[in-house]
Amino acid sequence: MSSATEESARRRRTAAAAPARTPAPPRRPPAPARRTKKGAAPRPAPRAPRMPFVLLVLGLLGGALISLLALRTVLVADSFTISELQQHNEQLAHQEEALREQVVRLESSERIAEEAEEMGMRPGEAPLFLHLEERRVTGDDGGADSGLPGTGPQPEAGAR
Repeated sequence: MSSATEESARRRRTAAAAPARTPAPPRRPPAPARRTKKGAAPRPAPRAPRMPFVLLVLGLLGGALISLLALRTVLVADSFTISELQQHNEQLAHQEEALREQVVRLESSERIAEEAEEMGMRPGEAPLFLHLEERRVTGDDGGADSGLPGTGPQPEAGAR
């Protein structure tokens, strides 16, 4: 046998072994529209109106924009308030520093001594100490007699 006959025989065997294709089910024609009255034309399916939906979407967008504008206005007003409070705080800090410097200057001992002299006060003298066992007075009297009894020159103990 020739190779052409062998091949055709092989094709017939594989075709017979392969399952046969089933045809597609027939398509049904669309169902006729229901008629309400005899001889009346069929009504198209009712559609939802678009205008209320469009107005609803536009209303929501407008409300959102107005809300954002109001929020932005409140935030800007608050930022101005914060700025003013920061400036006021800075002024108060400078005022506090000036007052602290004034307190330090007023507490200085030189200023207190000057005001005491203006009021007629005199500086105190050095203190004197009595030693009763030794019967003497010690301390720097500055060479001046304070006028107190026993503060002048004392005789030596045991001498009369």
